[in-house]
Amino acid sequence: METERKGTGPLNDAECALAAASLVVLLVLQPSALAQERYTDVMHGISDANYGNFDDYNPYATEEMLKHVRRERFDLILPRVMRDHGVDMWIHIIRPWSWGGTDPMRYEFGTKSAVIVFTDTGDERIERVVFEGEVEDPSVYDLVLGENPFISQENYEFMDLFLEQPDSVLESELDLRFAGLGEFVAERDPVRVAVNYGETLSLPEGSETFTMAMTDGISYTDHVQLSEALGEHYASRMVSAESVILDYLSRRVVSEVVLYATSGALRGSGPDFAAVVPGVSTLDDIGASDAIDKDGNWWRDGSHVIQRGDLVNDRPYMAYVLQNGETGLPAHMRRYNEENRRIKEILREHIRVGQTGGEALELLARALEEAGFIYTDYQEHNKYVDEPHKTQVHLDMHAEGKGILAPRISPMGPKWHWNITMPLFHTFAVEYMFYVPVPEWNRGNNFTGQYVYGFFHDGGVLTGRGMEVPYPDRSNEIQVIQ
Repeated sequence: METERKGTGPLNDAECALAAASLVVLLVLQPSALAQERYTDVMHGISDANYGNFDDYNPYATEEMLKHVRRERFDLILPRVMRDHGVDMWIHIIRPWSWGGTDPMRYEFGTKSAVIVFTDTGDERIERVVFEGEVEDPSVYDLVLGENPFISQENYEFMDLFLEQPDSVLESELDLRFAGLGEFVAERDPVRVAVNYGETLSLPEGSETFTMAMTDGISYTDHVQLSEALGEHYASRMVSAESVILDYLSRRVVSEVVLYATSGALRGSGPDFAAVVPGVSTLDDIGASDAIDKDGNWWRDGSHVIQRGDLVNDRPYMAYVLQNGETGLPAHMRRYNEENRRIKEILREHIRVGQTGGEALELLARALEEAGFIYTDYQEHNKYVDEPHKTQVHLDMHAEGKGILAPRISPMGPKWHWNITMPLFHTFAVEYMFYVPVPEWNRGNNFTGQYVYGFFHDGGVLTGRGMEVPYPDRSNEIQVIQ
């Protein structure tokens, strides 16, 4: 079967129209109960760290909205990733007896137990079939062939099979899982059949792993049973779906970006710096984590009384308490603000759609060095640098929102993270650390080092204009407390 291969460029007119429609749908939906409460079964075993960036504590992430997102993804992303990877059919298996597992596609497809089959028939859209199992939203599928009544692991209905079919010679319920799938596949005659087993990518992903099954969701038994069901002719056409799955998870539709921005905007606003009374207020009183005094001593006990000259932190929020006679920030803190602005400007200027994570990292490292910074692979201050008077910058700008870290602009993680191309609407952590030297600080008992440490970890979206932060920037400059 030959199908038209679509490119990975900008959205076409039809895609733009559907994307615009998603915004309208979002605006007319009213806030209701949290979607995660309604999606208990589908979400079971998937931590908030993976999907909370979109719908955790977001009143707009209603069940109706998440169904709309799923439909948008099926309409816009599914055909693109299958055609980009030359796949005619994608079979995704979520085992019923591992429903508490960590397959991220449970959330994407709205099921905890199913055999899903997507087929590129050459039409505008991909055929979507629930061959076996049950789903939260049947309306998004073309066919829901139903759940076999004899494979329930909870109600022992397998026993009923022998009452209805006393001549059955089945040895176990495994013989029923793919019954009829061979005929179904043969009717569609796919050339390449992608199946969710791992082949070349290292799993889990490396640092910050979320213990997700990711692309490797079937067992040896699954593979054997599926191969037998398909027969030698079509089983020989099976390939790993790992790249299809990662590409599908890494792409976004506009409605997801809107949810992502809304969730970010609803997060906390940091300590109550306006309530600080020097010599009276403690760190606990205003909700701050630590403070560095005028001599560079680091205070992390919540009972610490905030004094004049303290730099109060709850990163990324920071504020400085003016000393008597001061009218503004001291020089090293003004430098911190300026360095922070310059780093973000470099990020905005150089990150673009179509780059791989590795290409973007190489470009950014060079741009930072040319701007007078020291780029460092260290995720902490490097005391061995040759130019200690320069500000050090570390980057770990990984994907976020779907339990995957790739594409990743970072020296961390496996190499394949760096080789993934960043698509339009890529959502990622604008995560960087920087260390501004302060040589005039004295060495006290709790000395934190002769630098002001800045840390930013907030959401970014990659658009045609480059990197954008879709909600108020939480990387505030060092504020002034009178």
